[in-house]
Amino acid sequence: MKATHSTVTIPFDNHSVRGESLIAARWIALLGQTLAVLISYYALDFGFPITICLLVIVASGVLNNYATIKDHHRSMDATKSLAYLSFDVLQLSTLLYLTGGLGNPFFVLLIAPVLIGSTMLPKLQLFILLSLGLACGVYLSLFYIPLSWPTLLIEEGRLYILIESIALGITLIFTSFYSWQISEESRSLQKAGFAAHTALLKQKQVQALGAMAAAAVHELGSPLGTITIIAKELSHELGNDSRYKDDIDTLIGQTDRCKKILSNFGKTLKADPTYLTDPLPPKALLQGIADGFLIDRPEIRFTIDVTDFPQDILLPQTPELSHGLGVFIQNAIQLAHTTVSIFISIGKGVKITIEDDGPGFPAKILPKLGEPYTSTRMDSGNNMGLGVFIAQTLLEDTGANIFYNNKNSGGAQVIVLWSELSFQSMVLKNKKS
Repeated sequence: MKATHSTVTIPFDNHSVRGESLIAARWIALLGQTLAVLISYYALDFGFPITICLLVIVASGVLNNYATIKDHHRSMDATKSLAYLSFDVLQLSTLLYLTGGLGNPFFVLLIAPVLIGSTMLPKLQLFILLSLGLACGVYLSLFYIPLSWPTLLIEEGRLYILIESIALGITLIFTSFYSWQISEESRSLQKAGFAAHTALLKQKQVQALGAMAAAAVHELGSPLGTITIIAKELSHELGNDSRYKDDIDTLIGQTDRCKKILSNFGKTLKADPTYLTDPLPPKALLQGIADGFLIDRPEIRFTIDVTDFPQDILLPQTPELSHGLGVFIQNAIQLAHTTVSIFISIGKGVKITIEDDGPGFPAKILPKLGEPYTSTRMDSGNNMGLGVFIAQTLLEDTGANIFYNNKNSGGAQVIVLWSELSFQSMVLKNKKS
């Protein structure tokens, strides 16, 4: 058996950003837009089509509510982030069109979504967003509904400068704070991504070490057998000679001892799921992973139920699967009261459900599970909240989607789901490697 080495890959995107950040920024912007429109129309007596302006704000609120449901606790890729930021540019441009175009001092707020995009988008998407912002700026310089300025004690020129300074201040505060927040999140994600990279590398090294050890066991068997045969022949020929008898007996005894050590070592390797590289039926793979964790809690009732799963479909024993599924199984065994159950089924894809009868996921962190530095045991001081993030990252690298729930009867539930296409791709990738 030869040790195999493969390139460590982590699906970590430096341009990804938490949906929660963009959504929170948009809620703040919508609140500011609403207050600005209402105060300008009713308190300062500016003239503009307020009903249409409020409908534009409501439309953005509807989209943000949709994003809150779909993407609130997910990391959004560059394409989706570009779509949201482009909508923000168009929405703000529409409001400016209705309220005087570039004659409205708040036109400076067009900088905000483009600047936000510059902190999180790759070059191509940023170029598209910047082009859209420039196009909207040119359009607003040519086409707009004139803004009717109020007759106040302050002359129009000074009022414009006052409002412009307020708009500039709001833009600076908003964009500076948001850019800082995005940078902090990016640094946190990079640290967490490095932890995932390290975990996978360690798992691959353990697997490679097991393969090398197995090869050593196999290769040493033949020379030890030869030494044993020669030692026994010497014993037969010279056994009556007192000068050599003790040395020959010692030689035979030591070779037998080496054979026993290698035999026991080989049995230990075969019991270690990180050593095996051949695909296994899902039940055998998961049982092998769980056995190591059940040693600490032998009282736990551990069951695996396989439903309508063809016997010829096997799961590859990759470090991503071993470590990823191992984290969820270990957590379930550690937190369960008496029972841990795993359900395996196949339909439109492959589904593995891990359940326990423990306390379940706390409601306050359930929506954030899968994000780095989120854990049910952060208060202990010994948990950085990276275990679930690393497991999810590694499993997502195989094409899986992860879902977290609490059962109605109590206890946690983790669902690992591969679509038919992603599962076939994972199996094919493992065969090629």
